[in-house]
Amino acid sequence: MPLDKTRKQMIAARCARSPIWRAVHALGSLDLAMLLLITLTGVCAVATFLESGFSARIARAYVYGSPWFNLWLILLCLNLICSAATRWPFERHHTGFIITHAGIIILLGGALLGRARGFEGSLDLARGAPPSQEVLLDRPRLTVESPATGELFSTPFDPEVRTPRPDRPRLLPLPGSDVQLVIDGYSPRSNEKTELVADPSSANPALALSFSGPFGNEPILVALALNSPTNSRTDLGTQATIAFLPTLPAPTTPTPAPTFRETQIILASDPTQPILHNTSGTPTGFHFFLGSRKAGDPLELEILRPDGSGEIYRLTDLLNRTLDDFSGAKILVARYWPNMVLRDGQPSSDGDQPNNPAALVMLEGTLPTPPSPSRLTLAPGPTPASLLFLGESTSQSPITGTIRLGQTLSPGWKGWSVRLVTLEPHARIETITVPSDKPDPTPSRPALHAHLRAPDGTTGPARWIASGTSAILSSADTTSRIGFGLELQSLPFSIRLDSFDVPRDPGTDEPANFLASVTFADEKKKLEVPAQLEMNQPATYPPGLLPQITGLSYKFSQAGWDPQNLDRTTLQVLHDPGWLLKWSGSLLMVAGIFSMFYLRREPTPQT
Repeated sequence: MPLDKTRKQMIAARCARSPIWRAVHALGSLDLAMLLLITLTGVCAVATFLESGFSARIARAYVYGSPWFNLWLILLCLNLICSAATRWPFERHHTGFIITHAGIIILLGGALLGRARGFEGSLDLARGAPPSQEVLLDRPRLTVESPATGELFSTPFDPEVRTPRPDRPRLLPLPGSDVQLVIDGYSPRSNEKTELVADPSSANPALALSFSGPFGNEPILVALALNSPTNSRTDLGTQATIAFLPTLPAPTTPTPAPTFRETQIILASDPTQPILHNTSGTPTGFHFFLGSRKAGDPLELEILRPDGSGEIYRLTDLLNRTLDDFSGAKILVARYWPNMVLRDGQPSSDGDQPNNPAALVMLEGTLPTPPSPSRLTLAPGPTPASLLFLGESTSQSPITGTIRLGQTLSPGWKGWSVRLVTLEPHARIETITVPSDKPDPTPSRPALHAHLRAPDGTTGPARWIASGTSAILSSADTTSRIGFGLELQSLPFSIRLDSFDVPRDPGTDEPANFLASVTFADEKKKLEVPAQLEMNQPATYPPGLLPQITGLSYKFSQAGWDPQNLDRTTLQVLHDPGWLLKWSGSLLMVAGIFSMFYLRREPTPQT
């Protein structure tokens, strides 16, 4: 009897005797395997389209992170196990088949483990700051305070997956209450602005000003409150400072710019190292170069100003003549030595041949003073609903006067005018979040629009809640604090930034490398491990080969930096405990497929 026929009879006999074997053969059937694989292929194609057309969050929420996708992977693992079990008792030609199936099962197990226990996020470090122990993950969450107990509850909430709208809000129950949290708006970008709110319980007045300047048609609104430690002063960028004080200060008198005198002995053989002396102690930034273009040509003196501009003159045209430079400095070439030598500590010339030319250049003038910001100071006026103001600038004399509600004043800044929009005797300044519809390449925080709804249908005031912040919402007799932000993942150790350096390519500002020195600290083990990160060379903790091979280590790579502040850096953190299983499964699959070609079944002898 042929071997295949004998095996089929054995399989039929054990299926007839045992319901367990019948289930094993049903779950391990080729038809089920094809159904699972074809479905997974189509689903992964749809997920790829979602990720490229929308975002990785949407693909993760609807496909990769959904419960039914995990169930489908578990069914595939079960199908592979049962398919291998149907070959029992195993024969030599089953070896490649069993190894390949085992590799696929281990690979899927590693992927499930990595998704369940692993993560990828970012970590901001600053030199001199306390060590950090929390990683920011790209997983938005909502934190809700229970009105009954004050306990905080956190739940995943990604507004990009199913964006809340007024006609399609997201409803969440408040724990310990019959009030609902209604989220009916989402903005990917938001700004913070201050507004004046009338408050009879406040003892201080507040005002709102509208600034119109030469840089745009849209006015700038500024709100200030008297006797407020945070809201009595503000800045218009680097343009001006505005303050609301109890009384006006005395006008400041501009101080005259300090004068300077500077001497430089310029050496033609080494023009970058002049012998320099300045009476103010600070070099002016003028540079001089002495030389000739060709051998035998007359000597020339090049003047290079601090702003980078300059001219070239014949030395004989400047010698013992004062040059009134347009920068305000006076330049005089007082001495010239064709072959300068030092005798008794004093420069002199050894002959008339220009073997070592040198010149003494003298400068005098006024030092440039950094422009101080203009100021506008306001104070309560002598009569109700009036204000005293003092406008100061570096270009003209101070301006004082009185202004009333709705009037416009000139603060003395070129092209600027100010209108008093609001003046409340009892008010406070409140910072609120508003959505931003303007395209802006700079990073901005997303925000949710939310309010509370009572069982009778009454709603409380709605507010925008920016990512990383919280707000107190109320409805009838219920109050709850709602927070919105990204999930934080705690590390079993801490990391500290010791130094950060960005070497540049020679002659350019392009970064050649990123060098970050960090220290890992484990309080339980009383262990501190220094490490260094470089471009394409991450650091891992715990140290050693075994944690890296098993996937129990945490990998830190350079992810971002601020060119204006080299005391800060951003690291990418990756933790994948299923790494070893995924690699082992992949190697087993290769070995199994290789075995299938060399351990094939021997041909059955013909009877």
